[in-house]
Amino acid sequence: ARPFPPMGRWLRDVGPDLLVLAVATAHVLLTPYAKVEESFNLQATHDFLHHGFHWARFDHHEFPGVVPRTFLGAAALSAATWPVKALVLDGTHHANTKINGQIAARIALAAAVVTSLARFRRAVRMHLGEGAALAFAILTATQFHPTFYASRTLPNIFAAVLVTFGLGDWLEACARRTGSGGSEGRVAERAAKLSKRATCLIACATVIFRCDVAMLLAPVGVHVLATRQQTPLGAVWWGVRCVATALCATVVFDTIAWRPPDGLAPGPFWPGHRGVMWPEGGVLWFNTVENRSAEWGTSPAHWYFTSALPRSLLLAYPLSFVGAAMERRARPALVCACFFVSIYSLLPHKELRFVLPATPLFNACAAVAVDRCVFQALLPGASVGKKTDGDASHATSATRRMKGAVRLTRVLPALAVFGLWALSVAAHAVFAIAARKNYPGGVAFARLHATDREGRGFDPGSVHVDAAAAMTGVSRFGESADVGSGWVYSKEEGLAPSELALRGFKYLVCGSASVPGYEVIEAVEGFKGLAVTPTRWPVVRARTEPMIWLHRRLMDDDEDHGEGESP
Repeated sequence: ARPFPPMGRWLRDVGPDLLVLAVATAHVLLTPYAKVEESFNLQATHDFLHHGFHWARFDHHEFPGVVPRTFLGAAALSAATWPVKALVLDGTHHANTKINGQIAARIALAAAVVTSLARFRRAVRMHLGEGAALAFAILTATQFHPTFYASRTLPNIFAAVLVTFGLGDWLEACARRTGSGGSEGRVAERAAKLSKRATCLIACATVIFRCDVAMLLAPVGVHVLATRQQTPLGAVWWGVRCVATALCATVVFDTIAWRPPDGLAPGPFWPGHRGVMWPEGGVLWFNTVENRSAEWGTSPAHWYFTSALPRSLLLAYPLSFVGAAMERRARPALVCACFFVSIYSLLPHKELRFVLPATPLFNACAAVAVDRCVFQALLPGASVGKKTDGDASHATSATRRMKGAVRLTRVLPALAVFGLWALSVAAHAVFAIAARKNYPGGVAFARLHATDREGRGFDPGSVHVDAAAAMTGVSRFGESADVGSGWVYSKEEGLAPSELALRGFKYLVCGSASVPGYEVIEAVEGFKGLAVTPTRWPVVRARTEPMIWLHRRLMDDDEDHGEGESP
């Protein structure tokens, strides 16, 4: 076979990963705002970028959240985003807000996630073949939730970066152990190093970002021991060192970060933050000993398998079981993924994002099925055998019929996969339509700061943001980029509607349609559901209704200074 030219080889190696990155970036640009569960890391990233290590100015001192979180992920993300801010964004004088910094940070996080997926895909290519590696990228790009959440500043996503790198090392170790290249001693040594690095990365993700990742570390560790890549004593000693190193890193950094500045009273949610701080230890205590996660809602035990996984994996969900049945080398990946999800199902509080670290394992198994049913079935040379022109001239009619039946049995599974793929793409588009309308708070906050081509907009003043707006897209990145612009912001909680005018707020961004002393200047609609209209295009539309309102304070005649109109 002719070797790939340099550009062709580069496209083969990197092109599928760029496809995944392009889809994730498109989601950032279509939905640049963030929900409340992303707010801690997002606000911390903003504070690192704009305040450095001046901890007293950080948002978490005023809004610490229900449980503590580590600052290590936000610090790393801000470090990756800082060159873009310094070289590009700081010179963008026409920007009214800092929202471009939020977009840059989210794209940087998406790039980190895709890089880890690219490493995992290389392990898939080594272990399961070139076709499976290509199918893995196509499946990932087709799925909405993995690509949408890739840029979301959630602890789950920071953990997923380390976990996916670790799973890639583990899968490559499996490939080297079962491969035939090189001397047996060197192959075993390389596999042992990869398995040690894999367990270390997943252990660090467990200690620093998400303690529940331990439920994925357990089956991976058992497989490493069962295949004799490590000895039990060696694995324990290695695990202790990895956990101790990660624990030291998070305890030292987060104890400093969570220590309140002099003169600041302790926060209401985490009274222990004056002492030694291990954030994930607090989360573990909250979820297990206190068992309080159920306060945020519960779901039945089967919910992950019957709702979350079908929505997040789409086509890949049924194909993952088909692929594992076809290829025994894929079965350990499926067993680890199913074990992780099964143990997680025992917890009453469930969210789709909790099981995202297992999606690469499901996709790897599904990629085997796509490779067998599509690539090997339809590509030239994948048929029963190659015949010369002379052989073909002597083929009997029975042979031709047999070959036609063989082609049919190859084409039908491929058509079924193509049909499921088309449905998955359609579902991806529907999810994206819904997500775009799901951030009315961020849209309202942006419109408050917007100007027209002549630079006209609302006059600066004090703004109060209520919980409904803060939970649906408002962040510190959406505030004015000019410190001396005259905009002042408040997210003070617990204020009654009658108190807002007495406090002197000029504007309100809130979830109430009517507030005493204020007039509505704009209503922003949010997602209410989907409407299917077969006679119109697009067939599926998002149903919306007003959810967030922009209010302006009613001024007396002697107080009216000619405020600007809406652009």
